[in-house]
Amino acid sequence: MKLHIKLFSLCGLILLVMDGYAQQASYREFKNIYYSTDDPENVLDAYIPNEYDQAKVIVYLHGSGWTGGDKDELPTPLIEELVSKRKYIVVSANYRLVKDGKNTFPAQMEDLDKLFKFLKANAGKYHFNGNEFALMGGSAGGHLAMLYAYGYDPAKQIKTVVDFWGPTDLTDRKVREDNPAGNAKISTLLGTADPNARICFDASPYFRLTKDTGVPTIIFHGGKDPLVPVAQAEKLYQKLQLLKIPSQYEYYPNEQHGMKGAAAFDVLFKTLAWLEKYYPENGS
Repeated sequence: MKLHIKLFSLCGLILLVMDGYAQQASYREFKNIYYSTDDPENVLDAYIPNEYDQAKVIVYLHGSGWTGGDKDELPTPLIEELVSKRKYIVVSANYRLVKDGKNTFPAQMEDLDKLFKFLKANAGKYHFNGNEFALMGGSAGGHLAMLYAYGYDPAKQIKTVVDFWGPTDLTDRKVREDNPAGNAKISTLLGTADPNARICFDASPYFRLTKDTGVPTIIFHGGKDPLVPVAQAEKLYQKLQLLKIPSQYEYYPNEQHGMKGAAAFDVLFKTLAWLEKYYPENGS
C-alpha cells in the first residue's frame, strides 16, 4: 500500500511551466530529527519557510502497508506549494514499522502521540502554532491519519484530514477474504488473521468515527484500486455525510492505487483548495 510516487511530480512540472520559470526553494530542510528517543524509527523531516510567523503545521504520513516506506516519499512539488507559497510548516514523519511480529498496532498511534507532544513542546521556540494540526497520508499513511484523528485525539488538535486512498474498515470482506494481498498486510499490522477480532474494529477509522470525533475530511480514491477497494472510501464518506461532518469524496474511475497524469493534477489542486477552506494558512 504505497503512495504513488508520481502523485505530484507531474503537477509540479505543470506548475513550473505555468509560472514560466523554476523558482528557487524559499524554505529550509531539517532532516532526521528525533521526535522521541524510544525508537530509531521515531524521526521526522521538517520543511520550514524562510519567513513566517505562527505558521500552521501539516503532518504527512507515508504509505507502504505499515511494513515499509519512508518519510522521503513526500513529493518536492507538494512541499514547494505548501511551504514556499503558502507558508505552512510541513512535517513528514516515520513511525514504527511492523517487522517480525514486533511493532503491531497500536504502536503507530503511540508514535503519533509522541510526535505531537514533540511538536507542541517546540512551538514556542520556533514560533509556530502548536495547538492545531492537519494530517495528510497516503495508503497506510492515510489510514493512520484518519485513525488518529477519529480515535486518538481527545484534545481535538487535528483540524482536518487529507486521505489519499487509505483503508477505512479493516473488517470488510473485500479487503480480507477477497483480497489476499491486502489481508496479509492487515493481518501483519494487527497480529491476527481473524477479521472479527476486536482489534480489527479498534484499528478501523470507520468504527472510530463519531459525531464527536469526526473532523473535516477529504478522500481521494481510484475506481480500479487493486489493493484498497474503492468501497472503503465510499463507505467512510457516507458515514461522514450521515454525521454531517464536512467531507468531500473525489472519485477517479480509471485510476488504481495512486494517481497519474490529469488525475494527479486534479488531486493536487483539490487538496490545496480543501486546505484553504478548512485549514487556511493565515486563518484560524
